[in-house]
Amino acid sequence: MDSNGPTQCFSPSLLRGKLALISGGGTGIGRAISMELARAGADLIIAARRDDVLREAATEITGETGRSVHVLQVDIRNLDSVAALAAEVAERWGQVDILVNNAGGQFPQRSEDYSPNGWRSIIDLNLNGTWNMTQAFGKQMLAGRGGTICQIIMTVGRGNPGIAHSGAARAATAELARSLSFEWGPKVRVNCLGPGSVVTAGFEGTYDEDVLADISDTPIPHPGSPEDIANGVVFLVSPAGRFITGETLMVDGGVSRYGSNQALKSSEFPHRGERGPDW
Repeated sequence: MDSNGPTQCFSPSLLRGKLALISGGGTGIGRAISMELARAGADLIIAARRDDVLREAATEITGETGRSVHVLQVDIRNLDSVAALAAEVAERWGQVDILVNNAGGQFPQRSEDYSPNGWRSIIDLNLNGTWNMTQAFGKQMLAGRGGTICQIIMTVGRGNPGIAHSGAARAATAELARSLSFEWGPKVRVNCLGPGSVVTAGFEGTYDEDVLADISDTPIPHPGSPEDIANGVVFLVSPAGRFITGETLMVDGGVSRYGSNQALKSSEFPHRGERGPDW
């Protein structure tokens, strides 16, 4: 299969009768996740800060799938904003059946150069924001008919040179899923999905071309597509994944096992090759 993305893989009735909430659902990977969930029969709530992007995505998804797509705004870092979103969902629908925490981001930089605000902003977005949404909607699932949560993280377990702040937050989210899988199971399943290099406008605008070229060393030597990630999400949140919880599914072309996973060029780590202390 090439990097242009797979064709539709799931039955259009797989998730019929389910309501899914996707944060960051209007662009990039989030938009693809939203589309594939709708193609599998789910109705959607897509939420993010930018209303215009969400409405454009909603029009496209409804036009292609015929599914209902509701647009709501949220800043996942802001507890009041998340609480307002959860209250509106509770009032209009009672709860969602599927929560996909996709909203997040990072910037490549050597760790010794992080400013205090730079560090906190990434932790607040990728860890605290994910937790804000998880707790708010997890409570509704626990009080209601249950559900399933999928956290979009990244390749973790080998370190993330060049984006150490985001790697720390994402690894914490994976550990959180393992804890919640016991505390909230079996009523709520909680899993993570770790994308590798995936071609989106945001990805290409963030990372240097030389970094992207290093993917040739991985077992599947080309970037993935947003649809590759989306299909992994559909699998995890569907009945096909009903016996899976507390796990992280790596959809990364094998980079979690072999190949370069640096977010900066090797030349940008000047201490590599220097002599260490003589202890």
